[in-house]
Order: sequence, then structure tokens, then C-alpha cells
Amino acid sequence: MCAAADCHRAQRGTTLVEVIIFVLIISIAVVAIVNTLSVVVRQSGDPLIQRQTLAIAESLIQEIDNQPYHQKDPYNPNGPDDAIGPETGENRNGTPLPFDNPNDYSGYSESGIVAPDGTSVPGLGNYSASVIATQQAMGNVPSSDGLLVVVTATGPDGQPFTLTTFRARYQP
Repeated sequence: MCAAADCHRAQRGTTLVEVIIFVLIISIAVVAIVNTLSVVVRQSGDPLIQRQTLAIAESLIQEIDNQPYHQKDPYNPNGPDDAIGPETGENRNGTPLPFDNPNDYSGYSESGIVAPDGTSVPGLGNYSASVIATQQAMGNVPSSDGLLVVVTATGPDGQPFTLTTFRARYQP
């Protein structure tokens, strides 16, 4: 057992030096956490721009993939085979004639994203997209029946996203 004076001395609490060291350690930890959070917050807009740019490229390539790939222009079935690029009068927004084939998109580009009907998409004025389509063979598909489509979308940060799809014409 301890004497009353010795027990009282053992339970005095913390010293000023211990409190200062504790405050110093906690302040260093808080500064490190705040610095880490500031870096994360400063760069948090970049993933949004990258995701939006990728979504633009995916949307355009899906629109192209939804077009039937055929040999003849349906607006002129007795005319020549459908060539790479839009035929006279065709454009994406459908006036006077809409794109009706994936190869019509070759050479298409837009600065400021627009919907297929030609209306501007709000908030996407600083984005751009372009399409290149070329005939290409793949496996047993000859180049006359194969189409390689490359869509490139660029965000306001200047970083491009490129997506590629391959279309083959079915010959019964």
C-alpha cells in the first residue's frame, strides 16, 4: 500500500510537456489529412470530364452501330453502291436526308456536341467528336464488306478518347 502523500502524488495527471506533445501530434495528423483532401478535391473534376468524354464517344459509336450496313443507298436503290462518306444531301440531323449507313459518318466532326436531331446539348459546348470510317478486311470478311469505324471524342482538357468498332455486311 502507499501512504496518502505518495498515492496523491501518483495521480497528479499529465504534465504540460505531455499536453504540448499530444497537441503537436494531433495537429500534424490534421494538417496531413487536410492536405490530402485538398489534392483530392482539386482533381475531382477531372474524372467527370473524362467520363463525359467517354460517354460522348460511346453514344456516337452506338448511334453508328444502330445504322443498317448495306450495299445500296435506300434512298436510291438503283444507284451505285453506297460509298464511304455521306451521299449528296445527307447529314446527321436528317435534313434533307439523314445518315442511313455507318459509312455515312466518315469524316463527320462536331465541335460542341449536338444530338442526332441537330439540337445542341447544354453543357457540352467545349467537347468535340469526329469519326473516320474505312473499308477493312477482318478474318473471312473481305475489305469490300468490312467497315472499321473510329470515333474520337475530346474534352475541354484536351484528352482524347478513341473507340473503335467493326461492321460487316451480310451477303445472303
